[in-house]
Amino acid sequence: MIQRSVKTYPTFKIYTTSSYSQLFISASITQDGPHPEQTANEIYNEIADILSASSSQIVCERCFGDIEFQAQLLETRRSAFLKHTIEINTPLMYIEGKSCYENKFAGLQIRALKATPETRIRTIMDQGIPKGRIWNIDNSLFFMLHNIDSGKIDGSHNPDRKNQAETMFQQSKRILQTEGASYQDVVRTWIYISEILDWYNDFNAVRNKFFLENGFLQNTDFKVQAEQIYLPASTGIEGKNPSNSVAAMDVFAIHRSPGSNVKIRTISSSMQHSPFRYGSAFSRAIVVEGPKSKLILISGTASINEQGKSICIGDPDGQIRHSLDVVSSLIASEGAKLQDLSETTLFFKRKQDISLYQKIAEHMEIANMPSVKVIANVCRDELLFEIDAAFILKKD
Repeated sequence: MIQRSVKTYPTFKIYTTSSYSQLFISASITQDGPHPEQTANEIYNEIADILSASSSQIVCERCFGDIEFQAQLLETRRSAFLKHTIEINTPLMYIEGKSCYENKFAGLQIRALKATPETRIRTIMDQGIPKGRIWNIDNSLFFMLHNIDSGKIDGSHNPDRKNQAETMFQQSKRILQTEGASYQDVVRTWIYISEILDWYNDFNAVRNKFFLENGFLQNTDFKVQAEQIYLPASTGIEGKNPSNSVAAMDVFAIHRSPGSNVKIRTISSSMQHSPFRYGSAFSRAIVVEGPKSKLILISGTASINEQGKSICIGDPDGQIRHSLDVVSSLIASEGAKLQDLSETTLFFKRKQDISLYQKIAEHMEIANMPSVKVIANVCRDELLFEIDAAFILKKD
């Protein structure tokens, strides 16, 4: 059974979606706020109440805000969680996602699981630092790695951006292998790239090379059957990180045993072909299907046509509508609609397009969908809007 709720506060909203043992929580800033510390305190205390009431443990946590606000947010989080006896040393990703309002904090996304003896949730440590969570469901090991970047233990980085990106991928591979999995178990990544417009093509070249070396890409004639190639879903968007690495990412992976009931498959849309046709190695969407429910993970989606060309250039209304239409077409074959959203991030290049989006969302009856809105450059200068999303659906 899927249950959805939204609570409205003066400067923010908290959305929850629950399905069996899974819980999605989004907190989104909705108004200007001169006191971000107070807002963050209210949000984290409310979230702590939700987690305590449902006996749930966090397995994924992603926060968006000004870089300089990170320390204050972490202290607020620590205080709220200690008060509610919630584990405080779980990893999280903090990314510079400028708020669409006058606030140092833009919002956060949490995925949690109800703790059971069979689930066995634990933290993955790497060089003494919490880097992920691992849990067991349906004879499968699930991994969520957080804040994977190119830094060494002393925080230093190789100055070459391509080398840093390669180090980031290698770090995630090493951590997965240490836990008995491999990079081929990855189903979804969220990649935040500093100054993305300056070197996104170079980043794609690094990722393609890494995927070729790790079994995702096995020959040179890809474009004829690009939609049949299994690639993880992904978001690639602008975002600085506190460690000052040129890129940082979250990684979701599933290692299935021979008796696993979990099925994983890609889905595509006639409105947009595989991104690999124009050099980006990711799938449009991934479905993770279990005995009772299925999770649809939508990659970052912008106003690109089936040939991979940007469309509606200079037209924010057209770009927003096209992006939402592409997501609708992706999920239609799974029996889902936009109103079924469990989590979404909305990226705006320009702050002035927020009000336009709100009008479109009201017209499409999705104004109250769980979303975090941030200001960020998309991978092409002419693109003004991008959306990524997750849907949890009950199986018939």
